[in-house]
Amino acid sequence: MAVVEICAEGIASAVAAERGGADRVELCAHLAVGGITPSAGAVVVACGELAIPVHVLIRPREGDFVYSRPEFDAMECDIAFTKQWAAGVVLGLLTRNGRVNRARTAELIATARPMSVTFHKAFDAAADPLQALDDLIELGVDRVLTSGRAATAREGVALLAELSRRAAGRIAIMAGGAIDAVDVPGLVAAGVREIHAGSSVVEGGKTDADRVRRLVAAAKPPVAEILHLTTRYEWDRAVANGEYRAASLATEGFIHASTAAQVAGSANRYFRGRTGVVVLRIDPTRVEVPVLWEMSTHSATPFPHLFGPLNLEAVVGVIPLEPDVDGGFSWPGS
Repeated sequence: MAVVEICAEGIASAVAAERGGADRVELCAHLAVGGITPSAGAVVVACGELAIPVHVLIRPREGDFVYSRPEFDAMECDIAFTKQWAAGVVLGLLTRNGRVNRARTAELIATARPMSVTFHKAFDAAADPLQALDDLIELGVDRVLTSGRAATAREGVALLAELSRRAAGRIAIMAGGAIDAVDVPGLVAAGVREIHAGSSVVEGGKTDADRVRRLVAAAKPPVAEILHLTTRYEWDRAVANGEYRAASLATEGFIHASTAAQVAGSANRYFRGRTGVVVLRIDPTRVEVPVLWEMSTHSATPFPHLFGPLNLEAVVGVIPLEPDVDGGFSWPGS
């Protein structure tokens, strides 16, 4: 299971990526040169059109990743604008000796928060990838995009595996570089939990929804059901109101859910020692809002998140979950 991000050049490609089932879009302009910052209008319209998260590339020009002061100032301005609309930004800055530019990266991260921050394939131009990874972890970057310093992610799989082990959940390793559906199982086996595709899903100069769909199918084997933890009181109130709204929908923008393998961990993290807990068994094919799979620091595999209220028809079972004598919870398959 892996999150799928599509690098989309322009609004039409971004819409096609969502139609193909992508979890997230990286919006850029001029993909042929590796991408540069899209126009303000493209950012506003894409973020308005798409229900899935949009991350905006912050890159003032093509070429290397060592920027002048005016270029850096432009990046800061672009982030400040993007912050009004997007869920995240994608950036990358190096020093002349090939190190992560920690000082300037820290400034941009501070400007960007609370948006998500991805360090792009400038990482592959760093002199020492392991030191670069450690720097990015210390800076609090959310994910790093890399091909494993190879022409393709398939060829860089050994380094991707090493980076995944070293990251140990502290930062997401997102593989990118000519990824096709056939590459996904090997990348997931290497520990990669996020997949990035751009040119490999393009046809006729635009993102092709069918190619995205094939990639998503490889990254997300069918799941029969997803699970949500709540209390009997909250569920009864939802039945009376005609829909279910978890508190996280207001505070985080989505409802947390789990797979069978994850639900016991979630229960022990948030409900340990409590009684009156129930597990909602949800048929994902009946859910009327977007269900996106996103990484968390609590698991090596992505969690399903529901971006909107849960319609009651999607709930196919309500199972009481009582704690053991020590206050902990267990679930078959966890």
